[in-house]
Amino acid sequence: MFSGAALAVALTLIAAWFALLCVTLWKLRKLPPAADRDRQIRRYLTAAGIGSSTVAVGALLALHLSWISPDISQHLGVSTIKVLSLFLFWSTLLGFFLTLTGSGKVRFLGMGTSILTGMWWFYLAMGAGISMSAPIARHANRFLIPHGYIGWVEIKYDEKDAPLLPNDHGMFSYRIPITGLLRTASSLETGWASDEYFYFADDGSLHPLKSTGWGAGGAIWGNEVETQEVSGRSKTALYFFVGPEQRYHRAVTNNEPRPFNESHADAER
Repeated sequence: MFSGAALAVALTLIAAWFALLCVTLWKLRKLPPAADRDRQIRRYLTAAGIGSSTVAVGALLALHLSWISPDISQHLGVSTIKVLSLFLFWSTLLGFFLTLTGSGKVRFLGMGTSILTGMWWFYLAMGAGISMSAPIARHANRFLIPHGYIGWVEIKYDEKDAPLLPNDHGMFSYRIPITGLLRTASSLETGWASDEYFYFADDGSLHPLKSTGWGAGGAIWGNEVETQEVSGRSKTALYFFVGPEQRYHRAVTNNEPRPFNESHADAER
């Protein structure tokens, strides 16, 4: 997925690409009839292929525009993104086969466009699948965890009597209590964003906590979302473990309840 400068560059390139296809499609309308029927049919196929490729790039542009702001992306939701993805996929496929059977040098523009949009679609689809999230942007989260806390953190969403999460310059702030359990009236946003984790000390200082793969010195593990039906209402909770990797493995092996916490001193004994 893209954000920041990478998204700006991608939008510029896709917009220029889309404009080129629109101009090409307009010029094809003004071409005089071909000398024979077979050549004319192949010319129509080329024009239809360029048109399909233009739709594919337009869907790709709209998809990237939805990532400019998490508010826009969250408002559109997963269904809209899926529709844009379907337009991107099927228009790419149709554009490739139509231009493949068309005629003229311009058909190579359609074929090349279809190949590139197909590769782009595959990259986006794989990225969304690997991250196990919908291909939409959400607000980033900043988790502030009491200094020395080791154990499970649990965040319960859509709790009516709980406060909303504060939004600081487009980033939701989670101040985790010493119990490891935080309740909020806010809803859990789906999608991708770059989250931050910190230990916070009594003097207000912040100490970054890394989220890494195995053996890389991380301190954030087992990020998981659970949804349950309680009294006819859907209840969502987010869990993750804070602490050394070996401590996380021990918690999972011993099936420690969530949230579960202990001080550094206790962990050393």
